Amino acid sequence: MLSRIFLVLLILLAVQGTAIGGSIEKADMLRKHALLTEAKIELIDIIFSNATEAVKATAYYDLGTIAFEEKNISGALDTWTQLVGKYPKSQQATLVRDRIKELSEIVGEVSKASAENAIAQSYLSHADFWSERKSSIFRIDSSWIPNVEAAVKWYDKVIAEFPKSVASRLAYEGKMRTYLGWEVPGKYGGYYGIQGNFNKYMPELLDTLSAFESDHPEAPTLQAFRFQIAQAYWRQKDWDKTKEWLNLIIQKTGTTDSFYKDLAERRLQQVEY
Repeated sequence: MLSRIFLVLLILLAVQGTAIGGSIEKADMLRKHALLTEAKIELIDIIFSNATEAVKATAYYDLGTIAFEEKNISGALDTWTQLVGKYPKSQQATLVRDRIKELSEIVGEVSKASAENAIAQSYLSHADFWSERKSSIFRIDSSWIPNVEAAVKWYDKVIAEFPKSVASRLAYEGKMRTYLGWEVPGKYGGYYGIQGNFNKYMPELLDTLSAFESDHPEAPTLQAFRFQIAQAYWRQKDWDKTKEWLNLIIQKTGTTDSFYKDLAERRLQQVEY
């Protein structure tokens, strides 16, 4: 009899452990495969289960993250505020505590809230009827603002605060694309990044690529950025630097074949024009 009770307890513990640990893993798997509704349900189930505080804190954090990714800023703010209130000493609460104010500012711009008083809400509805054509989105005039530097400031915050993470990799890639630059047509348009000032931004691009490779040596985009750098030198008619970067692509690939190795070899056949 005792052995049977012991066996049942073992099974219950095993099931409970799988449900708690596996549920976070299941939610993560669902999220990776874009099954966001199912992932949110899984995380909500964890929040209202007998899971440990650490697991629930993770569930709150992940639920808020999904809301943020879906541009449900108000939902993300509410979920992360609950996280900080319920589990203030958790690692996840530490991550979002300083961001709640920033999210609150965003919510003030984009959310459609309702007044707590029905009469006040009625008055607001009357006003909105007469001003229905007003813009609900704030537009920012970025004329004369150094766009590259403004973008780089925020990419650098991600790299510094979330080192060697997926967010860091995305920030590095965004930062390098910013340095590669773009063109804005029109009377008040212009060229940005190396397209606008090659000598200023190319050294910064090279330093960023070096740091990117150090922090994310297996990043699948490294070869693509190397080719962009080779191409930038090619447009400047700097044939030596072009060949240097093309040969580096070939060297990094090794004996195997790849798209960028093949592309570099083909460009090497006709560099000068």
